[in-house]
Amino acid sequence: MISSLNETLTTTTNEARSAAELYAENPTAANGHQALATLYQRTTLTHDLLIADEKGIVLTVYPNNIYGAIGKNLSSYPPKKEDFSDQDVYISEFMQLENGMDAYLLSVPININGEYAGYISLSFDPYRLFGEEQQKVAEDGYNLWVMQADGVQVYDPDVSEFGVNVLTDPNFEVTRDTAALVSANPSGETSYVYTADTGTGDVVKNTIWNTLTFGGQTWKVVLTKSTPV
Repeated sequence: MISSLNETLTTTTNEARSAAELYAENPTAANGHQALATLYQRTTLTHDLLIADEKGIVLTVYPNNIYGAIGKNLSSYPPKKEDFSDQDVYISEFMQLENGMDAYLLSVPININGEYAGYISLSFDPYRLFGEEQQKVAEDGYNLWVMQADGVQVYDPDVSEFGVNVLTDPNFEVTRDTAALVSANPSGETSYVYTADTGTGDVVKNTIWNTLTFGGQTWKVVLTKSTPV
């Protein structure tokens, strides 16, 4: 699963780099729009796309439903020039965008004549990234959930748990020790007893996890499988 997720993110990043190179050859709004349109068609993660200059001013977007973003100053949002100082891809923290969407931003720098000239940024829903992996393991009886190292859960088949901090939320007390163990260790195995709300009795949640790191972002990828007590 880690390998599959890494491959998806790598493919998306490589396509974004190609779009940045295409734009850099002819840095006009029209060419930028075409570069973004091509990137949108070649990636499965992408929701919205934009090109911003070195000051964070939006130059062009795709698709046109976010046309109103052109000209906006996004310098208070990631990425910053320094985010690319030791890498050429940057993934933001999970955040709420100006359009209200909860998403991550994957960004690559644009370099023109060897100088930083801005970035291409694409937003993606973590459910689009991790949801396909859930489908793969569900037939074997596994359940997938994903959290950031800070405890914020960014994927669970139960969408009501989306965005919850499982390390601090009082409704997740039964899983807090497990979540803390997952957060503190790059990989491992454990189990805990869970009582279902449906009154179907206690089950043991056998749990295994590993860590996915990409673009400066870290996710704890967790699989659980229930067995009767």
